[in-house]
Amino acid sequence: MAASDRFFEGDSECRQNSVKGVDVHFGDGTQGYIVKLGFLRTKVRKYDGAVLDVPNTQLGGQRLINVSKTKTCQVLTKIRFSYDDIQRIPDALEICKDEIKKACPKLIIDGKPFRAMISSFETQFVEVTFNTNFSLPPTGEGFWANRQEVFLAIDRGVKKAGLNYARPFDPAQK
Repeated sequence: MAASDRFFEGDSECRQNSVKGVDVHFGDGTQGYIVKLGFLRTKVRKYDGAVLDVPNTQLGGQRLINVSKTKTCQVLTKIRFSYDDIQRIPDALEICKDEIKKACPKLIIDGKPFRAMISSFETQFVEVTFNTNFSLPPTGEGFWANRQEVFLAIDRGVKKAGLNYARPFDPAQK
């Protein structure tokens, strides 16, 4: 084997080791961990465990987010309420925000959005959006545990305010 071949072989191995296990989100919506970065193909283990073997030509023009390097995360969710409760919603949102503050010590209040507001009037319901940011990476058990705690805090706030969620609407059942 020529010295130049060994150089490129070593370079490829070095690149592969530097990205192996990196948590990535591709522009086409694919999310997971890089298992192997080859010269022609990349293997990505999706969060559900499935392994994708993707030609690098398909990855070339896509945006890529290396979430392994990200230090903050966002939890964004939408909740539906009945129009009967519309005047009580702003007070309920403040209660929900207080519950989130108590339950989530990594909440970022300064410099990032921490919002809970009516965001849309739909035919059958009023939609509310919660936008929260945290000093946590957007991956791993810590992220998922925090996300769950946000949802539980919202639910505690809704119950304390005495509101009920709007029933899901199926347009096929008029």
